[in-house]
Amino acid sequence: MQIKNTLGFTLIELLIALMITGIMTAIAVPRFSGLIKNYTFMSAARIIWLDLHRAKMMAIKQGKTMRVDFNATSYNIVRVDTSAVVLSRNLSLAYPNITLNTTETTPSVSFGSTGTANGGTIVLQQGSTGNKQFTIALTGRIGPIP
Repeated sequence: MQIKNTLGFTLIELLIALMITGIMTAIAVPRFSGLIKNYTFMSAARIIWLDLHRAKMMAIKQGKTMRVDFNATSYNIVRVDTSAVVLSRNLSLAYPNITLNTTETTPSVSFGSTGTANGGTIVLQQGSTGNKQFTIALTGRIGPIP
């Protein structure tokens, strides 16, 4: 008499399952890394957008003009009357390969005590893969991040 044990998997079944898992992983990993890059890029854009709102709110609250001075990879929020740097952020530390550009001749945006601004467009670039931009209207409205 033979007793057949039907519990468990055979070696061939396990190897086939591992091979299918490996193929699916090989397909998913490049898409996942692209997703992470896009999330990082969006995160950097949100931080800049929030800091611009912070500068606008500080100008309204303090009743003083606040200026945001941009460099290629960093920016400073400066109180104009005292030239004191209120906030300084270096994007290259947390977000490498991301650069900032402004379309204005002077790379800065100022917010008055009523929340109005001198206007401009902030362009955030991630290498050569793409860019995100938002505009600052003369009324002080900071446009959405696309």
